[in-house]
Amino acid sequence: MSVYRPRQASGFTLIEMVITIVIVGILGVGIANFIGRSVQGMADTAERQQLATIGWVVSEKISRELRNALPNSIRTHVAGTCLEFVPTVAGSDYLTVPTLTAASSFEAVPFPDYAAADVNTAQDRIAVYPNTVSGLYSLPNPGMISGKLSQLSAGTTVNAITVELAASHRFLTDSPTRRFYVVQDPVMYCFSSGTLFRYNAYGFSTTPLTAGVSNQTVIGNRISSGTFAYSPSTLSRSGIVTISFRVQGDNGATQAVDQEVQIRNVP
Repeated sequence: MSVYRPRQASGFTLIEMVITIVIVGILGVGIANFIGRSVQGMADTAERQQLATIGWVVSEKISRELRNALPNSIRTHVAGTCLEFVPTVAGSDYLTVPTLTAASSFEAVPFPDYAAADVNTAQDRIAVYPNTVSGLYSLPNPGMISGKLSQLSAGTTVNAITVELAASHRFLTDSPTRRFYVVQDPVMYCFSSGTLFRYNAYGFSTTPLTAGVSNQTVIGNRISSGTFAYSPSTLSRSGIVTISFRVQGDNGATQAVDQEVQIRNVP
């Protein structure tokens, strides 16, 4: 005959429950800290990458344009926060060029990548032997830079072209290499109020023009301590432009950029 035995109750004691809650709390805090630090680390990495990208884009944009600057046309303004230069769009060798008396045309070797259809009569000019920045921006006649380019046509010499100007001009002197350039209106970059601006199509002027210039483009923002420095060329090296600035992140991180650009010194 079997004896009935009542079933014993099973479960957690209060001490076990308290210990379990404490352990789960500790694990939860640890996991939360781990996830929080991981997310913060990812955010910091993404911000540093963004700052580096901004710095690279800004320095590369300026560097690429500076490599096409007319030799000896670099000048800085406003305590080094602005850099101005004359951009070139083409270059070739001339057969003859007016240096003794003014003329409105001369013969040259055809351009490798600049044709009659590429002529911009509103901006294109001719530069011959720009060996100094002095007087370059005032466009004197005689001078190193002519008035507007009118057109390109077939030359009287076989396989040559005629470069025609809108008005007669006399260049100061011959180039030792018989080199000449097609140039356009100056371009200027300025660091101002945490932003890098680009100015263009404001014309030649003996003093820099920023106020009232309609062709203003924002190249980069969140930029501080931006300066330009220019070391003119010597017999042993080309001219060098040093670009220095800092890109600031939202969380206080900064990316310092120091870029050197070599400027050709063979006018």
